[in-house]
Amino acid sequence: MISSGLRGVLKKPPKQQPPQHRLNLSGASGGGGPPRRKLSGYTRPQFAGPMELETLMEEGASPDPGRRGADGPTAADDGDTRAPLNNGDKRRAAHQHDQRQRKDDDAAAMKTNTESTRSSINLYLAAFTVNMGALAAGCAMTWSSPTLVKLQKGDPSTGMEKITLEEASWVGSLVTLGAAIGPVLAGVLLDRIGRKNTILISMIMLAVSWILIGFVPGIPALYCARVLAGLTVGVIFTAVPMYIAEISELHLRSSLGTLMQFFLVAGFLVEYAVGPYTTYLTLVIVSLAMPILCFGMFVWMPDSPHSLLARSGGEEKALKSLRWLRGNPEETVLLKELEDIKKSVNEAKDQKSGVSDLFNNRGNINALMISCAMVAWQQLCGIIVLLIYSQMIFIQTGVELSSSMSTIIVGSVMLGASALTPCLAKFTTMKTLLYISGIGMAITDGTLGLFFYLKNTGSDVSSIGWMPLSSLVVFIITYCLGFGPLPWAIMGEIFPPNLKSVASSMTTSFCWILGFVLSKTFINVCDVIGIHFAFWIFAVCCIFALLFTAFVLPDTEGKSLQEIQDMLQGRTKSRNTEMTKA
Repeated sequence: MISSGLRGVLKKPPKQQPPQHRLNLSGASGGGGPPRRKLSGYTRPQFAGPMELETLMEEGASPDPGRRGADGPTAADDGDTRAPLNNGDKRRAAHQHDQRQRKDDDAAAMKTNTESTRSSINLYLAAFTVNMGALAAGCAMTWSSPTLVKLQKGDPSTGMEKITLEEASWVGSLVTLGAAIGPVLAGVLLDRIGRKNTILISMIMLAVSWILIGFVPGIPALYCARVLAGLTVGVIFTAVPMYIAEISELHLRSSLGTLMQFFLVAGFLVEYAVGPYTTYLTLVIVSLAMPILCFGMFVWMPDSPHSLLARSGGEEKALKSLRWLRGNPEETVLLKELEDIKKSVNEAKDQKSGVSDLFNNRGNINALMISCAMVAWQQLCGIIVLLIYSQMIFIQTGVELSSSMSTIIVGSVMLGASALTPCLAKFTTMKTLLYISGIGMAITDGTLGLFFYLKNTGSDVSSIGWMPLSSLVVFIITYCLGFGPLPWAIMGEIFPPNLKSVASSMTTSFCWILGFVLSKTFINVCDVIGIHFAFWIFAVCCIFALLFTAFVLPDTEGKSLQEIQDMLQGRTKSRNTEMTKA
């Protein structure tokens, strides 16, 4: 007899089961295999084969069987009789999909790398060609070193009569006088005709100066040519760094910025290596080839996007320039960078300042004084004299090694030191490099003065004939470590952005005016008081430069622009006190 409780259970209707997908291998459906697993209310369908697995992985699995039926026909509708996947098939299909995904990712990475490489190639090409102008400027600066010896001897290859000591001092120094005016000319041209056209015009000016030197005999033509060459040097020193900074990507700006010093020194070495072993006209032709080569290469490069945007209707040209410089990247990335540049150009226009703004507060005045002092110490160490009169100096040493070979060695050392300095600067502070530079230059200038003093007083210097060349080699290395490049880096840090253009022009002009005074008076000073006194004066100036660095130059290492401005305006202590009280 059946109990009433059991009878009640038997009378209850069975619970309605949801319809099962034909491909789900649940125990209830009688298909065998493991039961269906539920995750967060979703039903994971089981797949009939690898092809359906790939399709569903691309389209997304259906959250429930009913929705699957609404989206498209099921395997049952197709009359599919394929055997269900076992676990091994599933793993194999998933592994194949992972491999395909990995290959796609690798291809995308290779494409990205290719675009990056292409961008770097275009950028480095533009930087290389514009720095050919710096090489041409280096040739103009040191042309007098091997040439003045020939002019003073009355070499027939010059086509001129023997020149006097006074005339030689003018030929050597007028290039620095022109360089003092060059930044002013650059300031006028850069905004009106753009960076590219300014550099191209400077190459034309330099080519004209070489034609005057080579094919128009006479001292007046030589003077005019040297002033014209100096103007070009001043323009190059202003325009090339600006062009490089404006076309560079942020992570390449520092490395590309160091190229100018390297190319400039390469120009020095061309004159030192070719001049002593060729005729006057041959050296002029070699020197003339440099601006022609720069013009022929750089004319195909684009102007900087900043320069193009600063002129009306230049947005389309700026976009085209940026696209080439970046290697034709994605349009969205390109447009974003163009917008950032446009914003920077507009801000520069709004904040543009004049010379009077340099003197409107204590911080700007201090910055100008520090900047001018640093380039003054740079010149007063004697570098400009060495560059212009190096072969004449070596002739006066009277050592066995020829003056031309000694000059080539010095130029080669300068080239190597210029290449290594950016790498060494990463391992120590700016002030430490300036200390090393000041001490090294003071010792070597003093040693040179001692050698010339012993020689002029009749002492036998044959046993120390190695001293002049060794001293100048050490001088060049220590100069390139500190007081060569770092005054310009300091100038870029201590001025506000809206005053950098005006301040750099004034500082550069002051630097070249001082260079003109030194190069013009050096020969006369040596004639009156002796070359040994001249080098001892340079050594004393190096000591003063060292003291200035230790006690006056602010330590800007790792500080923001605002912190540097607070230091220059004397607000550091009060600000620190306020922060402590807070």
